[in-house]
Amino acid sequence: MDNLMKQISNPSSTGGLGIHFENRVQASFVLLMLTGGFAPCLPTWPICKIKFQGKYQNFDIDDLIVYTKQLETNKEAKLSCQIKRSIDITSGSREFGEVMRAAWSDFNKKGLFTEGTDAIALITGPLSAKDTRGVRDLLRQAQNSESAEDFIQRVDLSKFSGGDQRSKLEVFKSHLKAANNHNDVTDEQLWRFLKSFHLLIYDLDIEGVTLSLLHSLIGQYSVDRVQDIWARIVNLVEWKNENAGFVTIDCMPDDILTLFQRPIPRTIPNNFLAPALLPAREKGWGRLEYASSLAFANLIGSWNEKTEGDLKIISSLTREMYHDWINKIQDIIHTPDAPVVLKNGIWNVTKRKELLEELGSRIFDRHLDNFKQCAVAVLTERHPKFELPPENRFAANIYNKVLKHSDSLRKGIAETLALLGTHADNLPNCSLGKADAVAATVVRDVLQNADWVLWGSLNDLLPLLAEAAPDEFLQAVENALQQTPCPFDELFLQEGNGIMGGSYVAGLLWALETLAWDEQFLVRTSVVLGELASRDPGGTYTNRPINSLTTIFLPWLPQTTAPIEKRKVALQILRREVPDIAWRLLLNLLPNQRTTSIGSHKPLWRKTTLEHTENKVTRDEYWQQVSIYADLAVEMAKSDLFKLVELIEHFDHLPPVSFDKALKYLSSKDMIDSISENDRNHIWTALVKLTQRHKAFSDKDWALSLDSVSQIENVAKLFTPTNPIYLYRWLFNERDFRKNQEPEVEKQRQQAIKDVLEYGGIDAIYELVRKVESPIKVGKTLASMAVKEIDSLILPNALNTDNLQIVQFVRSYVWQRYSEQGWTWVDRLDYKNWTNVQIGCFLSYLPFMAETWERVNTLLGDDEIEYWSRVNAGRLESSDHLEFAARKLIEHSRPLAAIDCLYYGGILEKRPLNQKLAIQALLEVISSNETVYSISRYEIVEVIKVLQNDPEIIKDDLCRVEWAYLPILDSRDEVSPKTLEEKLATEPRFFVK
Repeated sequence: MDNLMKQISNPSSTGGLGIHFENRVQASFVLLMLTGGFAPCLPTWPICKIKFQGKYQNFDIDDLIVYTKQLETNKEAKLSCQIKRSIDITSGSREFGEVMRAAWSDFNKKGLFTEGTDAIALITGPLSAKDTRGVRDLLRQAQNSESAEDFIQRVDLSKFSGGDQRSKLEVFKSHLKAANNHNDVTDEQLWRFLKSFHLLIYDLDIEGVTLSLLHSLIGQYSVDRVQDIWARIVNLVEWKNENAGFVTIDCMPDDILTLFQRPIPRTIPNNFLAPALLPAREKGWGRLEYASSLAFANLIGSWNEKTEGDLKIISSLTREMYHDWINKIQDIIHTPDAPVVLKNGIWNVTKRKELLEELGSRIFDRHLDNFKQCAVAVLTERHPKFELPPENRFAANIYNKVLKHSDSLRKGIAETLALLGTHADNLPNCSLGKADAVAATVVRDVLQNADWVLWGSLNDLLPLLAEAAPDEFLQAVENALQQTPCPFDELFLQEGNGIMGGSYVAGLLWALETLAWDEQFLVRTSVVLGELASRDPGGTYTNRPINSLTTIFLPWLPQTTAPIEKRKVALQILRREVPDIAWRLLLNLLPNQRTTSIGSHKPLWRKTTLEHTENKVTRDEYWQQVSIYADLAVEMAKSDLFKLVELIEHFDHLPPVSFDKALKYLSSKDMIDSISENDRNHIWTALVKLTQRHKAFSDKDWALSLDSVSQIENVAKLFTPTNPIYLYRWLFNERDFRKNQEPEVEKQRQQAIKDVLEYGGIDAIYELVRKVESPIKVGKTLASMAVKEIDSLILPNALNTDNLQIVQFVRSYVWQRYSEQGWTWVDRLDYKNWTNVQIGCFLSYLPFMAETWERVNTLLGDDEIEYWSRVNAGRLESSDHLEFAARKLIEHSRPLAAIDCLYYGGILEKRPLNQKLAIQALLEVISSNETVYSISRYEIVEVIKVLQNDPEIIKDDLCRVEWAYLPILDSRDEVSPKTLEEKLATEPRFFVK
């Protein structure tokens, strides 16, 4: 319960942030309408109306309905949006379940939703990487599939989808089943729904990219009042939202419409045009009175005049008092086309490369020596935010954990180092090699023996330091990887989640990607990235070393200027140094493993690397690379059984020559004779799964030819297991068959079960259960065979286990036997030698209904706790006995499960709520030790909301509830502690008590 209260008292999840986020999302669509933009997920037609809170118009997805209209034909399309600041897209998420229930309801309302034109969207703040990637990729598969059959095939196949997609498909299926009155949706219904459903992620609760783009949109009409105009639109939306109103262009307030009037385009008069071009102005910065001061400004790059540390560095570098030196720079900014700008106290030097060309002669060795000392002092500063716990670092400014030198100065100095390392020839009065030496020395001195805090403090600057001195930078990273403890190990562990987290290795990865563009650094950067990938524990951010490697070597869009042979050498060395990472990389580079890329981080100052590179790949070059990578993968697989089994899953991605090499190796006598029976089983299973998938979908373009499938089958025969457990386990995979194959496959499964039973009896069945992907299918098949003797072999002995696979098997067996034979089978069992624990476990696998409870009473009597303490109190088969079930759950210390019953069996079914029972459950939750995940905050709030709207409620009881749940009662859920507030206003002494 403590964990629950911590969760529900978090202001980010329960306070005003939610409604604030919702209003901002709604306001963004109003802004699109005002500026002539288009709604996402719909045809590119103008937005004509926006409706808020459309529940009363029969919309269940009701936070926002956006209407668009094609001007030529008056055709309309609408986008129905549910807005959630944060949400978990999991099977256990009640909140996502409610979204699905509402979306499914609207999707099936004829006349309200037009399939193919209208769309439904869930709009959220930033989600976990797994939710974002899995759901978006799944929805994209649905939208790009030709049919339901094509969609299911795509998701089933690893080359079209990953495990995240398949996992999220099951999440959608489970929630849509609940929304569909607990009936499975067909593949056709599922595909059609997912085609119409969209996930939109807005980072509007932070100063993020989305808000910046909206501000930029407003800035096209009024540069000076962006914040005011945005606030005005948000205020309008808040008022409209509270009153379930709507907005159109015609009903928009005049003060807002005036701001967004489109300016009349003007063109230069024809008589102004002349054949002669205006003469270009000479730069002439070197002839300025204060040219030397400008040269120093260019050496600094950027600074914040409100930061005392910056001013001290500038005084040290210029050998002048800051106020004397800045007066000269202030004179310069008033000249036309000034290369220095000032905004909000931050000075920035623009055109730095051009200024170095013109003013570089004013820089001497002594200036660079002075700059070196300043640069080391600034860049070795450790950020005090790392003194805070990771979850608090986003608020470092609030805790006054700030750097002594501004981010502007740090970036400016890092850019200067990159300039010195790449444009040293623009400093004619410095000693030969002086500028390069300064850049290299600073990078070496800063990074030498740096701990994780310093690496993290320099995160954003590392790409610039890498460009400044590539050799010194790579040497520093290589040395750090040899340290014990390695600073990067701790840096990986600092990664957080959402807006309160961050990746502190992203800058390092961008730096290495930058250097990989240069042929001479490709091998070293590849090995370093491989070492980092081997240490990476994984996380929610996509900036990962293995992803950087994949992006660099991607055969159809390589992010390096190195020739193909050099890339091959780099991979060979990576294979030698970090074989496991090289293996993962090679599989990623096979065809169809990576269909999109946004490229890698490019050099900003060493652009000569890219000047003669078009980065276009011909078809022949693509297949040349793929053949190299595939051959390397085959060679690696020959010496590692696990890699060989994994490679078999990718046989359909191998070029023909590599495919033949792999099959030749598998069928060789040396190979077959050298492996154990267990290893032979693994290889056989992988080969059979591959052939089964391609035979099942032989009509698809991606399927292997019948000849290739036949070749694989011939090789598989060489590994055929003698043990039926291994021979048949592939039949019990999660999804390797089409729907129309299921009857035939079920016959094969039944024969398999018979053979396994003959081979080793029930113990062999249990071994099969432990080795298959779906123990549930084993239980269902065995139960459907109706072998009476099996009951006594499984029941009750298999009920005494904590093994999840056996539990799934037995639960499926019991459910299938009941489904086929009903209560006759249940009552026919002999319970004389069963323990009460076994009886309670058995009964908990039956439907949650009155008939089950009658047998609980008969078989368990006073020991009914063995049932009520473990039953999954989901939806009732009938709501007639709702209160009985809730009382029993409360009686046996499960008040959270009781609330679950009251919510799903009562509130959602529009049945009256027993207020006394609800209050009892709510109050007992406070001291309950029940597992938190069995109920969500959402259901608790919904029950309280119903109680508040009950005119017959006893006010004192409700006050106790509101007091207990005060942390979670807020305006976002339209639930406030209003009874407590009334009590405080009328009886202040109540609170003194």
